[in-house]
Amino acid sequence: MKSVNISLRHYLLPNILEDGWKFVSILAVFSLITALVWLPLGVLSLLLTIICFYNFRDPVRITPIMNDAVISPADGKIISITREKGPDALGMERKNFTRICIYSNIMDTHVCRIPIKGKIIKTFYDAGKGITKNFNKNDIGNEKSMFVLRHDAKTDLIVQQTAFFCNKRLINKIKTGDEVLTGSRFGHTRFGAYIDLFLPEKIEPQVCIGQTMIAGETIIADIKSDAPRIEGEIR
Repeated sequence: MKSVNISLRHYLLPNILEDGWKFVSILAVFSLITALVWLPLGVLSLLLTIICFYNFRDPVRITPIMNDAVISPADGKIISITREKGPDALGMERKNFTRICIYSNIMDTHVCRIPIKGKIIKTFYDAGKGITKNFNKNDIGNEKSMFVLRHDAKTDLIVQQTAFFCNKRLINKIKTGDEVLTGSRFGHTRFGAYIDLFLPEKIEPQVCIGQTMIAGETIIADIKSDAPRIEGEIR
Protein backbone atom coordinates (compact mmCIF):
# COMPACT_ATOMS: atom_id res chain seq x y z
CA MET A 1 0.00 0.00 0.00
CA LYS A 2 1.30 3.44 -0.92
CA SER A 3 1.52 6.30 1.54
CA VAL A 4 2.12 10.06 1.43
CA ASN A 5 5.01 11.68 3.26
CA ILE A 6 3.57 14.20 5.75
CA SER A 7 6.63 14.48 7.99
CA LEU A 8 7.83 17.92 9.13
CA ARG A 9 11.11 17.36 7.31
CA HIS A 10 9.18 16.91 4.05
CA TYR A 11 7.81 20.46 4.39
CA LEU A 12 10.89 22.16 5.84
CA LEU A 13 13.36 20.61 3.40
CA PRO A 14 11.48 19.90 0.16
CA ASN A 15 13.13 18.78 -3.06
CA ILE A 16 14.17 21.75 -5.18
CA LEU A 17 14.92 22.13 -8.86
CA GLU A 18 18.50 21.71 -10.01
CA ASP A 19 18.24 25.15 -11.61
CA GLY A 20 17.63 26.65 -8.18
CA TRP A 21 20.85 25.59 -6.53
CA LYS A 22 22.95 28.25 -8.29
CA PHE A 23 20.66 31.03 -7.05
CA VAL A 24 20.54 29.62 -3.53
CA SER A 25 24.33 29.15 -3.44
CA ILE A 26 25.03 32.70 -4.60
CA LEU A 27 22.67 34.17 -2.00
CA ALA A 28 24.06 31.94 0.74
CA VAL A 29 27.62 33.11 0.06
CA PHE A 30 26.43 36.72 -0.10
CA SER A 31 24.65 36.24 3.25
CA LEU A 32 27.83 34.96 4.87
CA ILE A 33 29.90 37.87 3.55
CA THR A 34 27.35 40.54 4.54
CA ALA A 35 26.95 38.98 8.00
CA LEU A 36 30.66 39.46 8.59
CA VAL A 37 30.40 43.10 7.50
CA TRP A 38 27.09 44.02 9.18
CA LEU A 39 24.96 41.41 10.96
CA PRO A 40 21.48 42.92 10.27
CA LEU A 41 22.20 42.93 6.54
CA GLY A 42 23.41 39.35 6.79
CA VAL A 43 20.16 38.32 8.48
CA LEU A 44 18.15 40.01 5.74
CA SER A 45 20.23 38.23 3.08
CA LEU A 46 19.64 34.92 4.85
CA LEU A 47 15.87 35.50 4.73
CA LEU A 48 16.12 36.17 0.99
CA THR A 49 18.12 32.95 0.62
CA ILE A 50 15.39 30.97 2.38
CA ILE A 51 12.70 32.56 0.19
CA CYS A 52 14.75 31.70 -2.90
CA PHE A 53 15.14 28.11 -1.69
CA TYR A 54 11.38 27.64 -1.35
CA ASN A 55 10.77 29.43 -4.64
CA PHE A 56 12.47 26.53 -6.44
CA ARG A 57 10.77 23.70 -4.55
CA ASP A 58 9.63 20.72 -6.62
CA PRO A 59 6.99 18.78 -4.68
CA VAL A 60 5.47 15.46 -5.70
CA ARG A 61 1.95 15.82 -7.08
CA ILE A 62 -0.82 13.21 -7.34
CA THR A 63 -2.35 13.45 -10.82
CA PRO A 64 -5.86 11.99 -11.33
CA ILE A 65 -5.81 9.10 -13.81
CA MET A 66 -8.60 10.29 -16.12
CA ASN A 67 -8.09 10.19 -19.88
CA ASP A 68 -10.34 13.18 -20.60
CA ALA A 69 -9.50 15.41 -17.63
CA VAL A 70 -7.63 18.67 -18.22
CA ILE A 71 -5.37 19.37 -15.24
CA SER A 72 -3.99 22.72 -14.12
CA PRO A 73 -0.56 23.42 -15.66
CA ALA A 74 0.52 25.68 -12.79
CA ASP A 75 0.07 26.63 -9.17
CA GLY A 76 -1.60 29.94 -8.53
CA LYS A 77 -4.86 31.87 -8.64
CA ILE A 78 -7.17 32.19 -11.63
CA ILE A 79 -7.41 35.90 -12.42
CA SER A 80 -9.41 35.80 -15.66
CA ILE A 81 -11.44 33.53 -17.94
CA THR A 82 -12.06 35.01 -21.40
CA ARG A 83 -13.11 34.03 -24.92
CA GLU A 84 -10.30 34.76 -27.37
CA LYS A 85 -8.71 33.81 -30.65
CA GLY A 86 -5.59 31.68 -30.49
CA PRO A 87 -2.10 33.23 -30.57
CA ASP A 88 -0.91 34.44 -33.97
CA ALA A 89 2.59 33.16 -33.21
CA LEU A 90 1.28 29.58 -33.25
CA GLY A 91 -0.89 30.02 -36.34
CA MET A 92 -4.04 29.56 -34.24
CA GLU A 93 -5.56 33.02 -34.82
CA ARG A 94 -8.57 31.58 -36.68
CA LYS A 95 -9.62 29.26 -33.87
CA ASN A 96 -11.69 30.23 -30.85
CA PHE A 97 -10.57 29.36 -27.34
CA THR A 98 -11.45 29.93 -23.71
CA ARG A 99 -8.36 31.42 -22.08
CA ILE A 100 -7.80 30.68 -18.41
CA CYS A 101 -5.10 32.86 -16.88
CA ILE A 102 -3.34 31.65 -13.72
CA TYR A 103 -1.21 34.10 -11.76
CA SER A 104 1.66 32.34 -10.03
CA ASN A 105 3.18 34.64 -7.42
CA ILE A 106 6.65 34.50 -5.91
CA MET A 107 5.55 32.20 -3.06
CA ASP A 108 3.82 29.60 -5.25
CA THR A 109 5.46 26.43 -6.52
CA HIS A 110 6.67 27.26 -10.04
CA VAL A 111 7.02 23.85 -11.66
CA CYS A 112 4.76 23.70 -14.74
CA ARG A 113 3.00 20.51 -15.78
CA ILE A 114 1.30 19.07 -18.86
CA PRO A 115 -2.51 19.53 -18.66
CA ILE A 116 -3.46 16.40 -20.65
CA LYS A 117 -1.83 13.50 -22.46
CA GLY A 118 -0.92 14.25 -26.07
CA LYS A 119 1.72 15.33 -28.56
CA ILE A 120 3.49 18.67 -28.90
CA ILE A 121 2.85 19.84 -32.47
CA LYS A 122 4.22 23.38 -32.34
CA THR A 123 6.28 25.59 -30.01
CA PHE A 124 7.16 29.28 -29.89
CA TYR A 125 9.48 31.42 -27.77
CA ASP A 126 9.92 35.19 -27.59
CA ALA A 127 12.76 36.51 -25.41
CA GLY A 128 11.02 39.85 -24.90
CA LYS A 129 12.71 43.20 -24.35
CA GLY A 130 14.68 42.46 -21.18
CA ILE A 131 13.02 44.74 -18.63
CA THR A 132 9.39 45.72 -19.16
CA LYS A 133 7.57 48.64 -17.61
CA ASN A 134 4.83 46.81 -15.76
CA PHE A 135 3.26 43.50 -14.76
CA ASN A 136 0.67 43.45 -17.57
CA LYS A 137 0.47 39.91 -18.95
CA ASN A 138 -0.43 41.31 -22.39
CA ASP A 139 2.62 43.57 -22.64
CA ILE A 140 4.27 42.83 -26.00
CA GLY A 141 7.68 43.29 -24.39
CA ASN A 142 7.25 40.38 -21.99
CA GLU A 143 9.15 37.12 -22.39
CA LYS A 144 6.80 34.39 -23.64
CA SER A 145 6.94 30.66 -24.24
CA MET A 146 4.04 28.64 -25.64
CA PHE A 147 3.13 25.38 -27.31
CA VAL A 148 0.23 23.58 -28.95
CA LEU A 149 -0.71 20.25 -27.36
CA ARG A 150 -2.75 17.86 -29.48
CA HIS A 151 -4.76 15.43 -27.36
CA ASP A 152 -6.61 13.88 -30.29
CA ALA A 153 -7.60 14.76 -33.86
CA LYS A 154 -10.27 17.20 -32.65
CA THR A 155 -8.68 18.67 -29.54
CA ASP A 156 -5.78 21.13 -29.54
CA LEU A 157 -4.92 22.99 -26.35
CA ILE A 158 -2.39 25.79 -25.87
CA VAL A 159 -0.21 26.49 -22.84
CA GLN A 160 1.53 29.86 -22.56
CA GLN A 161 4.03 31.09 -19.98
CA THR A 162 4.48 34.86 -19.65
CA ALA A 163 7.12 36.47 -17.45
CA PHE A 164 6.59 39.88 -15.96
CA PHE A 165 9.02 42.72 -15.25
CA CYS A 166 12.15 41.06 -16.70
CA ASN A 167 13.12 38.18 -18.97
CA LYS A 168 15.26 35.01 -18.72
CA ARG A 169 12.72 33.63 -16.27
CA LEU A 170 10.95 30.97 -18.32
CA ILE A 171 12.30 27.44 -18.54
CA ASN A 172 10.61 25.15 -21.06
CA LYS A 173 12.21 21.80 -21.89
CA ILE A 174 9.76 20.39 -24.42
CA LYS A 175 10.12 20.37 -28.19
CA THR A 176 7.94 19.67 -31.21
CA GLY A 177 7.15 15.98 -31.58
CA ASP A 178 7.38 15.10 -27.89
CA GLU A 179 4.80 12.67 -26.53
CA VAL A 180 3.79 13.87 -23.06
CA LEU A 181 1.73 12.54 -20.16
CA THR A 182 -0.81 14.36 -18.02
CA GLY A 183 0.84 15.90 -14.99
CA SER A 184 4.41 15.46 -16.22
CA ARG A 185 6.83 18.34 -15.72
CA PHE A 186 7.66 20.39 -18.80
CA GLY A 187 9.50 23.34 -17.26
CA HIS A 188 9.21 26.06 -14.65
CA THR A 189 9.15 29.78 -14.12
CA ARG A 190 11.55 31.78 -11.96
CA PHE A 191 10.01 33.98 -9.27
CA GLY A 192 6.46 34.04 -10.60
CA ALA A 193 4.71 34.42 -13.94
CA TYR A 194 1.39 34.17 -15.74
CA ILE A 195 0.43 30.78 -17.14
CA ASP A 196 -2.43 30.66 -19.65
CA LEU A 197 -4.34 27.57 -20.66
CA PHE A 198 -6.33 27.88 -23.91
CA LEU A 199 -9.23 25.41 -24.09
CA PRO A 200 -11.15 24.79 -27.35
CA GLU A 201 -14.30 26.94 -27.22
CA LYS A 202 -16.68 23.98 -26.81
CA ILE A 203 -14.96 22.82 -23.62
CA GLU A 204 -16.32 24.76 -20.66
CA PRO A 205 -13.98 25.27 -17.67
CA GLN A 206 -15.19 23.81 -14.38
CA VAL A 207 -13.30 26.37 -12.30
CA CYS A 208 -13.99 29.96 -11.30
CA ILE A 209 -12.11 33.23 -11.19
CA GLY A 210 -10.38 33.55 -7.82
CA GLN A 211 -9.91 29.84 -7.23
CA THR A 212 -6.46 28.51 -6.35
CA MET A 213 -5.00 25.90 -8.68
CA ILE A 214 -2.53 23.11 -7.87
CA ALA A 215 -0.38 22.07 -10.83
CA GLY A 216 -0.79 18.44 -11.78
CA GLU A 217 -3.76 17.93 -9.46
CA THR A 218 -6.63 20.40 -9.93
CA ILE A 219 -9.09 19.36 -12.64
CA ILE A 220 -9.94 22.38 -14.81
CA ALA A 221 -12.23 20.75 -17.37
CA ASP A 222 -13.41 17.48 -18.94
CA ILE A 223 -13.06 17.42 -22.72
CA LYS A 224 -15.91 14.91 -23.11
CA SER A 225 -18.35 16.69 -20.82
CA ASP A 226 -21.11 19.01 -22.01
CA ALA A 227 -21.50 20.59 -18.56
CA PRO A 228 -21.88 24.40 -18.61
CA ARG A 229 -19.31 26.70 -17.10
CA ILE A 230 -19.69 26.94 -13.35
CA GLU A 231 -19.94 30.17 -11.40
CA GLY A 232 -18.58 30.94 -7.95
CA GLU A 233 -19.03 33.50 -5.19
CA ILE A 234 -17.03 34.65 -2.20
CA ARG A 235 -18.23 33.16 1.10
